[in-house]
Amino acid sequence: MTDSSKALPEKTVGSTQVAPGIFTIDALLTLDECRALIERAEQDGFEAAPIHAPGGTRVSQETRNNDRQIFDDPALAARLWERSRQALPGESGGRRALGLNERFRLYRYHPGQRFRWHADAPFRRGNGEISLLTYMVYLNDGYEGGATRFEHLAVSGQAGMALVFQHGLLHEGTEVTRGTKYALRSDVMFL
Repeated sequence: MTDSSKALPEKTVGSTQVAPGIFTIDALLTLDECRALIERAEQDGFEAAPIHAPGGTRVSQETRNNDRQIFDDPALAARLWERSRQALPGESGGRRALGLNERFRLYRYHPGQRFRWHADAPFRRGNGEISLLTYMVYLNDGYEGGATRFEHLAVSGQAGMALVFQHGLLHEGTEVTRGTKYALRSDVMFL
């Protein structure tokens, strides 16, 4: 990916708690920023998205059949964190929020693709940092289906909107029925 530090001008945003442990942040990214991320990802290419299961990581089409790209971008992580940190919990379980994981996953869902019910697990660093929140930004509109569904709530994203929720919450990415859905995923790190 390109150096994102120039692509994201300063701005601040507010969040809405839509359910306990689930927040949305409207207009985190502009439409131009979303388009640039999608275009770059399409140029770089995607692979089948695997799942983490007992015994290791593997592709499981019955559980998850979308595509993904993985890239590290510390500048993008820092800029998104600056935009959103005031809108998010500053601590959780006695740990202080530090910022976003610089490892991004950009997901692509074509019609018929989905990610069945699952819970996100924490990412741990050797220095004691741990992720406690999933941080996902919807990059486009114009598709049908593809909601992020929790037990009692479904979130249909809009381009530029972030969805942030506690790891461990059971959720699914419902099947896209028309168009193509793109989403950018990271995690909020705590220490």
